Amino acid sequence: MIKTIKKVAVIIMTVVIMISTVRIADQASSTTVQAASGYSGKIYKHWCKLRTAKSKRSKTIKKLSVGTKVTVLSTSGSWRKIKVGNKTGYALKKYVYISTNAPKLTGSTYNKGQTVASFAQRFVGNPYVWGGTNLNMGADCSGFVKSVYKSFGYNLPRSSSSQRSAGRKVSYSNKQPGDLICYSGHIAIYIGNGKIVHASSRKTGIKISPKANYRKVLSVRRIVK
Repeated sequence: MIKTIKKVAVIIMTVVIMISTVRIADQASSTTVQAASGYSGKIYKHWCKLRTAKSKRSKTIKKLSVGTKVTVLSTSGSWRKIKVGNKTGYALKKYVYISTNAPKLTGSTYNKGQTVASFAQRFVGNPYVWGGTNLNMGADCSGFVKSVYKSFGYNLPRSSSSQRSAGRKVSYSNKQPGDLICYSGHIAIYIGNGKIVHASSRKTGIKISPKANYRKVLSVRRIVK
């Protein structure tokens, strides 16, 4: 009886170790993907400094002149994490332009929508500007949607109310990444997992919100074919 219990304990410990190992491997893989990801950009408006941390008091790695090509890794507050050559650091967001050259839409409708959703998320952290349509300088909710889709060759109406008639209607339960989530006086792009990306307000700028139905949804529109 004791030997049987010991054998069971050994088996359980082995399974736990195996599961832990898989989880660690998965986490490492995820980290690698995140570290390797990014999209093209450049320094514009004014030269700036590549710093070791998100602070003007942090050490300067190098000075970046206007036109310097960079890889944008993430945006947080007033800073972007970027890679220049083999050096990675932080630069003030206002001096780092994010490329609006969109990738080609290929594959299924779902894959195309996912590409649109991923592209739209590049601009999270950029400003909200009433009447704006510039993904870097600032856009309002409908200007953001229009400019994202314009990058893929789609010409959508300008206002959020008119965008409620763009594309084709789908049910909320059948929504997929890239679909437009339409509200009264507002519009967003669905990115999956119940989340949306949108030019929310002057205070928050372009951001990701965790609940697509945070307010009454009037319509869901699918633009990609």
